[in-house]
Amino acid sequence: MESNFGLNYQPEKVYDVIIIGGGPAGTTAAIYTSRAGLTTLVLFRAEADGALGITQQIENYPGVPGPVSGYELLKIMRKQAKHFGAEFVRGKVIATDFSSEIKKVFTIDGREFKGRAVIVASGAMERANKFKGEEEFLGRGVSYCGVCDAAFFKDQAVAVIGEDDYGIEEAEFIARFASKIYFVVPGSRIKAPQEVLRKFEKLKNVEILLRHRVLEIVGDKLVKGLKLKDLSKHKEKFLEVNGVFIFLGGTKPSVDFLMGQVEMTDGDCIVVNEEMMTSVPGVFAAGDVLCSNIKQAVIAAADGCKAALAVDKFLNKKSKVTSQW
Repeated sequence: MESNFGLNYQPEKVYDVIIIGGGPAGTTAAIYTSRAGLTTLVLFRAEADGALGITQQIENYPGVPGPVSGYELLKIMRKQAKHFGAEFVRGKVIATDFSSEIKKVFTIDGREFKGRAVIVASGAMERANKFKGEEEFLGRGVSYCGVCDAAFFKDQAVAVIGEDDYGIEEAEFIARFASKIYFVVPGSRIKAPQEVLRKFEKLKNVEILLRHRVLEIVGDKLVKGLKLKDLSKHKEKFLEVNGVFIFLGGTKPSVDFLMGQVEMTDGDCIVVNEEMMTSVPGVFAAGDVLCSNIKQAVIAAADGCKAALAVDKFLNKKSKVTSQW
């Protein structure tokens, strides 16, 4: 396993607030917490994070004349949060520990971050259904982490199943090791910024397969191949690969890393009070993890604002939420 923690990784540092998710809810929360003087860390999965990041065109976000891509809007929000001192670190969160006053958040590459408060704004992008053979070969050729497992497939052919910026970023890392990558896309296009896509298309050991549906991951003790259906030609094909990396999204709340520590509905939606606090003191939630009936970036941003102001109240032991201007 190869880990690149970066020069700024400080395992003993305790932030005032850790925000999980870099979409409109998480980034807006970061604007408000950092502006309130709280040391703020935002952990995000990909540059074009969440549902907003892969949206092609936005025309109805207040104060931002459109059309503008969701990715461009996110960059504007993040620049504003960074201006007030918020730190943004890429890392897929896989576990949390809320059992003590100092909360702990763990990323898939082995890092541990500590905070006095946490805002969960991880969105609703998880898959509800698995591919045939996916669970059977998990850890035996099937992986969800390029940084963790790419080195095991040095000079071998692998398939990467993805459709957005997140999948591309992982595939680019895997391409440093694998001899050949089949980038399998279920739809007719990759949901990523054009500058990211152009760079990806230039990689000599990557072959992009658009409109290919996964039928089955096959093998014996280890993965030996991937069965696909080419939807354009209406025929099946078989790829001889030793590894299958899966980076697809869905519509299920991304909350597995909470491990049942906070109250949730049967549909894995986080339950919060009027100040966005969960059943665990010091842990707040905002955005699509709340399963609002109306999914709009401006509503997620408003949730992030409310959560941030509530964090300020909680950490500074204020009698009531105070507004910022």
